[in-house]
Amino acid sequence: MREGIRAVVNAQPDMTVVGEARDGQEAIQRFRALQPDVSLLDWNLPIIRGEEVLATIRAEMPQARFIVVSALNDDNCIRQALSLGAQSYLHKDMLRRELLPAIRAVHDGQNYIPEAIAKRLKNGY
Repeated sequence: MREGIRAVVNAQPDMTVVGEARDGQEAIQRFRALQPDVSLLDWNLPIIRGEEVLATIRAEMPQARFIVVSALNDDNCIRQALSLGAQSYLHKDMLRRELLPAIRAVHDGQNYIPEAIAKRLKNGY
C-alpha cells in the first residue's frame, strides 16, 4: 500500500513523499525529524496505534496536518480521528479517487471529508 501511495504522490509535480514509517513509534520519530506539510496516518499501526500517534503529535505541534487512512469503516473511528485533530479521513477503498484532492485540501488548511463519509456521519450511522 505504501509503495502505491508513494508512487502516486511522487508523480505529482507539486508533491513529494519525504518519509515513511513502519509503525506508530517510528511515525512519531520521523514526524519530529521531518515535520512534513501533510501526513498520511494509518489508524491501525503496530506498536503505537494511530490515535495515540495523532494525539501525541498534535499535542506537540498543533499546526500538524493529518489525513487518516484506514481499512476500518467504523463511524466511531472516524469521529475519534476527527476529534483528535485529523483534517481528513479516507477509507482505503477511496484512495484512488480521493487521495490527491484530500492532500491538496489539507495542505491548503481545509478539512476534507469525502461525501460518503460526510453523509454517514450526518445521518448517524
